[in-house]
Amino acid sequence: MVHPPLPNDVVVMPGTDVEGEWERFHIFEALHNRMRICNPMTSADVDAVADVLDPQPGHEVLDIACGHGELLIRLAERVAIRGVGVDLSPWVLVRAHDEAARRTLLGSLEWWLGNAHDLPVVPPRDIVTCLGASWIWHGFAGTARSLVSRTAPGGRIAVGDLRLRDGADVDAVFAQHGRVSTKAEQEAVLAETNVTPLLAFDAPPESWIDYQNRILDSVESYEEANPGPEAATFREEEARWRLDHERDQEFMAWTVWIGETQP
Repeated sequence: MVHPPLPNDVVVMPGTDVEGEWERFHIFEALHNRMRICNPMTSADVDAVADVLDPQPGHEVLDIACGHGELLIRLAERVAIRGVGVDLSPWVLVRAHDEAARRTLLGSLEWWLGNAHDLPVVPPRDIVTCLGASWIWHGFAGTARSLVSRTAPGGRIAVGDLRLRDGADVDAVFAQHGRVSTKAEQEAVLAETNVTPLLAFDAPPESWIDYQNRILDSVESYEEANPGPEAATFREEEARWRLDHERDQEFMAWTVWIGETQP
C-alpha cells in the first residue's frame, strides 16, 4: 500500500496509530476518493445545513468525523470562523487539507487525526457537528449527548444518523438488525439534552441512489489507477455495500438534525 505523506500541520492526537489507520481506512479511500461529500447529501443540502448553523465571525467550530471537510470548508468560506476537523482516516484529512488550501477561506482551519471519542469537552465550541459517524458513541443518543457536552450554551449542533423509516415493522427490523431509533425517539433525545430542533433534514431516496453511484465511480477510478488484486477486492466490497444500501433503504432513512443548545 502506497499512501501520500501526512501534511506536517495535521495534528496527530495522542495514542493514534498513524500507520495502522492508513491501512484500516484504505478501503474507504477506494470507495470515496471521487467524492467531496461522503454521505447521501447533495451540495445544496450541505449549504442548507450551513445556513441553519449560521456561523458568525469568531465562532469556534468542531466537525467530528469531518471526512473530506466539505461542510467545515464551506463554513470557513462564509465567515471568519476558527474550525477544527477531526477524523480517524489520514486519507480523508490529506484531501481536506489540500482542498482547503485551494479554496478562498475567510476563516482558519485545523485538521486533527485521531479518535473523536477522546476529544476533551473543553473549551466548548459555538458549533459542533457529526454527520454520519454515530458509531463513535454507539448510536444517536450517545452522539447527541457528546456533541452537546462540547457545545457552549446557545450554540448549535448538527447530527446525521440512520433512523427507522416511518411505517417500518419495528419488530422485524429488530430481529434482523437490532435496535434502530425512530425519528420521534431521536427528537426525544434532543429534548432530553435541552436541544431545540431547528431543522430535521431527511435525505430523499434519490440521494441514496446518487451516493451509491458516487461510490461506484470512486472504486472504478481507483481500480483504473491501481490495477491488481487489491483493487478487485475493493470492487467486491463496493458490490456488497450496494446490496446492503438497497436492503437498508426498505426500512431505514437518514436524517440530519440541527438544533440549538439551551443554558
